[in-house]
Amino acid sequence: MSESSITPNFAGELQFAGWTDSHTSGPKVTFWLQSEEDLEAFRSLTARKGNQAGHRFMAVFVEVGDDEKPVPPPVMGNPISEKPKGGALSKLAGVWCNDPEFLLWLNSVTHAGIFWHVKNTHEAAEFVRELCEIESRVELDHDDAAAERFNRLIRGPYMKYMLARGASNH
Repeated sequence: MSESSITPNFAGELQFAGWTDSHTSGPKVTFWLQSEEDLEAFRSLTARKGNQAGHRFMAVFVEVGDDEKPVPPPVMGNPISEKPKGGALSKLAGVWCNDPEFLLWLNSVTHAGIFWHVKNTHEAAEFVRELCEIESRVELDHDDAAAERFNRLIRGPYMKYMLARGASNH
């Protein structure tokens, strides 16, 4: 018998009633059926009691909205964000943009032929985005070309500046 010719024991709408999870009975989910007639599909089945196994089923649930259309499920665990998360380079850029020493460096040299007068952390972040051709510092960890520009135009020169000043904690 092929899987496509299997007749389901029950096909119908259910309403979520609740869930429990205890150390004695384990995880359990309860649903309400729409009518008493829907219960007929389950009356002859064996329920789990103690060491006695109940009938096993495979189930697929799709939430139905008020418009009677499927609702996409929420993402469990670590949600998949549409926005990429920052990594090492974006964090480094963020730390530097908040460092007064970095602002001093920005104001001491020209960058790509442009002299920047940076007054605060927001303008430092704007400088990084402009020079690396990105909209967000997060892109430094997801765009190889942006990472290369950051390393070549900012990280390398700033590290040389810091070494020349005798600072090695950056």
